[in-house]
Amino acid sequence: MKHSDYSLIPTFVAIFEEKNFTKAAKRLGITQSAVSQSVSRLRDIFEDSLFIRGSHGITPTPFAIDVYPTLANSVESIAHMLPEHKNFIAAECERRFGISALSVFGFTLLPELSTLMSIEAPLASVKVEPLLGRDMTNELRAQQCDLVIEVVANQHSNLRSKVIMQDSLQLLCRSDHPRLTGSSISVEQFLNEKHVTHSKFDKDDGYLIGRGLQSEGLLGQRNVAWQASSIMEMLPVIMRTDYIGLFPKTAVQQYIQIHNLKELNTPFLTESLEVAMFWHSSRTNDPSHRWLRGLCLKAAKNYNCL
Repeated sequence: MKHSDYSLIPTFVAIFEEKNFTKAAKRLGITQSAVSQSVSRLRDIFEDSLFIRGSHGITPTPFAIDVYPTLANSVESIAHMLPEHKNFIAAECERRFGISALSVFGFTLLPELSTLMSIEAPLASVKVEPLLGRDMTNELRAQQCDLVIEVVANQHSNLRSKVIMQDSLQLLCRSDHPRLTGSSISVEQFLNEKHVTHSKFDKDDGYLIGRGLQSEGLLGQRNVAWQASSIMEMLPVIMRTDYIGLFPKTAVQQYIQIHNLKELNTPFLTESLEVAMFWHSSRTNDPSHRWLRGLCLKAAKNYNCL
């Protein structure tokens, strides 16, 4: 690649992220004809078609998908050297950030984050999307989402991450459960009772299955009677039935009394859970993104986590 061809890299990144030549041209402030000429030159340079036109827009080739993170990161790094990025001021930020998280964090970490953001960046906004069933790597790569917050399970190995919380599992049943009258439960009782779980999109297994937990074998033997679409939907089900369910401990303390529930000690479930925020490497040096990550860490600390 000649030095004069380096100017084509932003065009590649814009097309990849917009999936449309016209939108890429508008984003770059150039004509669609100029975009097409740049694509033709890029195809010659990389000896690959890069982008395939289809009825639903532009589809990147496998090669384009492979080189995108490196090229996007270079464009981001240059952009973040400009004065408008160097002089980032949270109080003047008008960005809308996208966060994808498990529903449980809508009752714990995210409210704390919203409080901090309303104070530090009153002009900014956040859109929270459900996590399950989404291709988060591609959404983060295409900047359709800024952060993913979920339990660490050796997933998203191609993303940057930072652990922000630690938690443990807490088993709940209704306070007047006819069989579980004590303060603890045995493995035999655990397997004999019917369970409520947080379901995964298009899968029969609960969310905790497939996350590398030491107790996965035991969890896989549960007699699941009800699969809820969000973790907080599990609480009223347990209150109205004899079903039991596992929850993150930090999420249930304030709801036990409301839903007439009680905690059960589970000496056979002792491992802790780590919660992390994940992001694409191309956003690492973005000052506004760096500020958002710092705010998440602050929110977690204020919530008595890490």
